[in-house]
Amino acid sequence: MMKTIASGTIILLLLVSGISAQSFNDGMDLYNNEQYQEAAELFSQIGDQRSQLFAGKSHLALSHYPMANIYLNRALNGGMESVRHEALYTLALSHFEIKNFDRSLTYLHELIESRNQTGLRNDARRFYSQILDYLTTGQRFELLHRLDIPAIRFDLVIRSRTYLDNDTFQILANELLKITEDPEMISRIESELRITTTRRSTAAFPTAPIGTVYNVGVILPEFDETDPDFTISRNLYFGMLLAADDFNSRSIDQKVRLHFRNSAENPDITARAFTELIWSNYVDAVIGPLFSEPATRMARLSEDNRIPMLAPLANSDQLNRDYNYTFQLNPTFETHGKEMARFAVQELRLNSLAIITEPDSPGRASALAFRHEAERLGANITYYIEEDFAASGYDFTGVTEVFTPDEVLIDSLGYKRSQAIYAPFTGQASTTMMNLMLNALESMRSELVILGNEELEFSELTPFQQSFFEIYYTQSFNDDLDLSALSFFEEDYETRFGIIPDRFSRLGYDTATYLFESLERAGNPEYLERALRTSPIHDGLAIRIQFAGNRINQHLYIRPHSDRAKSRLGNRN
Repeated sequence: MMKTIASGTIILLLLVSGISAQSFNDGMDLYNNEQYQEAAELFSQIGDQRSQLFAGKSHLALSHYPMANIYLNRALNGGMESVRHEALYTLALSHFEIKNFDRSLTYLHELIESRNQTGLRNDARRFYSQILDYLTTGQRFELLHRLDIPAIRFDLVIRSRTYLDNDTFQILANELLKITEDPEMISRIESELRITTTRRSTAAFPTAPIGTVYNVGVILPEFDETDPDFTISRNLYFGMLLAADDFNSRSIDQKVRLHFRNSAENPDITARAFTELIWSNYVDAVIGPLFSEPATRMARLSEDNRIPMLAPLANSDQLNRDYNYTFQLNPTFETHGKEMARFAVQELRLNSLAIITEPDSPGRASALAFRHEAERLGANITYYIEEDFAASGYDFTGVTEVFTPDEVLIDSLGYKRSQAIYAPFTGQASTTMMNLMLNALESMRSELVILGNEELEFSELTPFQQSFFEIYYTQSFNDDLDLSALSFFEEDYETRFGIIPDRFSRLGYDTATYLFESLERAGNPEYLERALRTSPIHDGLAIRIQFAGNRINQHLYIRPHSDRAKSRLGNRN
């Protein structure tokens, strides 16, 4: 009877073992096919050491760092030393991503000191050195007091000599002396302090360790498909997804991962989404949202948490005045005014300029910036006219009479001679106002150069006005595209999403690409804010991006809107 029971038990164990092995193999198939969520769920149901390791690795691939660490710590306990070593290395990767550099270095040091004879120990040495080279000055001082192992503290300080000025290095080394008790280690530190020659790194930014994953949040509103704004949000995000695919296929050493949250056009929901991205997904930067009120709320959180935020469409002049971590891809009204003033004075050589605007309108910011910049460049503002045209029934005759070309009237009435009018009209009536102003000027045959903003693009000129007036406007979107690059993008986009891309698709692609390249350039995301401000000009598919030390995109296109302007401007962008 006992033999029968024993035989049955052996058969059952063999069956369980076979099922477990098959389940593990199924999990590995999912893992190798990048189906990490499914792989994590399957591995977590198997209790052996290898399965715990790959459950952790699956969660790491999903940026689920706390959950990854739970399974990886379990994988440290078991009889398979090779699995334990791989768990140590993977824990180092996971803790690095959440900026627990002390834990990461400790795991790597243990692996380096082990008797592992595989290439994993060499990988650990390389990763260990890369982390020590990657840290900011503040991170070095903070880490020194968080590390428990004297040998790692020593490596941290000595390797800092290349990245710190001599005074800062001396301070860091003295901090190490204060917390060191071993006489032999103290002697080694003092010996290093006596070395006066240093070989400083000339790199503007550190290089990120191989395998670094940059987590980027995207906060955009989800709309019903019948909402006219539905395609804006969707196409922006699709463009970002394609940019992430392109970056990850191009970059061998670093990757990016997007995490989407719905802002729901609500400041409170936007704030919660931002906070969740920071503390649950450990994001290095955030793109979004679309609208001014949620964007203002998010800008405050961005500042508090020192997480750069890129707003793709917001053009409010107030959004980032007090916020060092808010970057606007869409030039503000103020930027439009400054750029048009530079164009008028420096390129068209105009020095007598008039301005017409409305009170309490976004265009007023353009008008004030135009006046300030033109005067700074030496031009004379002949008239600054600010009037509520809606209240006057959009009657421009009383306003434009000072621009008469009649020399007798000019002299007799004491009018100031103007060469151009800057009229940054905005809002639903902007096209109407521009047409009425042009009609009034046409009736007196005034040949003033007409300057405006993006909304001027939609004003329809009569054939006479097309040939008679010289008209220009500023525009943020780029219409002069590299056709081969555009064609490749459109084909890739249609293949991936099954729809034709529009301007917002291209803008999403440009925004994300610029951010990814800036992260790659910064290496350590702590330097991202500086990298964004100082990155070289980026020629995108929708816009050209150049912050030039600012936090607002400074690049605008000057567009001709009449035949005379096109003739004068030629092929200039």
